[in-house]
Amino acid sequence: MKTCKIIQQVGFTLVELIMVIALAGVVAVMITTIMSRPLQGFADQSRRAELTDLAAMALNRMARDIRLAVPNLLVVSSNEVRLVPIAAAGRYRANQTDPAGPRQDPPACTQTIGACAIDILGPIEPARATTPHWLIIYNTSGLAGIAEAQDGDNSAISPKAFTWEDGTLSAGLSNFRFEYASPQKRFYLANEVVTYRCSGDVLLREFSQKLDGSDPVKAVVVDSVDTCNFTYAPGTNTRNGIVTLRLSLTKGGETVSLLQQVHVDNAP
Repeated sequence: MKTCKIIQQVGFTLVELIMVIALAGVVAVMITTIMSRPLQGFADQSRRAELTDLAAMALNRMARDIRLAVPNLLVVSSNEVRLVPIAAAGRYRANQTDPAGPRQDPPACTQTIGACAIDILGPIEPARATTPHWLIIYNTSGLAGIAEAQDGDNSAISPKAFTWEDGTLSAGLSNFRFEYASPQKRFYLANEVVTYRCSGDVLLREFSQKLDGSDPVKAVVVDSVDTCNFTYAPGTNTRNGIVTLRLSLTKGGETVSLLQQVHVDNAP
């Protein structure tokens, strides 16, 4: 005798399938709602951290150059800082324009034969330089309004003609005299002018071989600049000058503002 088996197939009804899909959608919406805020917060925090790092890097770069500026050769406007960075510095000895004559202070370059020579007291770093530099002695008038000195002038800053080695500053000048003597016999050497300037949404660093900052070579320090503001409080008898740097960066709807103050040496 043959036996017949009845196989019963089990499955989902359409109503059950629709309910599963609806419940899965509700769970997905709940998970998305719960996770979206932490994920968005993480993305926002990463963007703010990136902007903070960029702004801090830019301000630290500016502060480093400002601290190296020749005293009183710094000009600050609302969106621009211009300065003359120190290439070398030291102390000088009053020079002799005539080998048989007395030493003159402030130094002068009035000899008719040979190079103008000024002795350096103590070591200097770097010990020698063959490229022409400005020599600055007791500048008190600031950078604004100072024209490039020429042979034949009296000025706190020389024409760009001085080199040095073996403890002697020398230049091919025959009719130049420094305007003032330094009470501490200090001198500074420089060969470029550096300008930080906000232009559009970028902060630029420009350096020029000319005292007026013309014909500069430009490089972008940071982009995404929203606003920048620079101010300078001149020094007094009780404190040094202070440069205040404010920089705001914006990206992806996030804005970060940083402020940094830099003390400036005013003693020429």
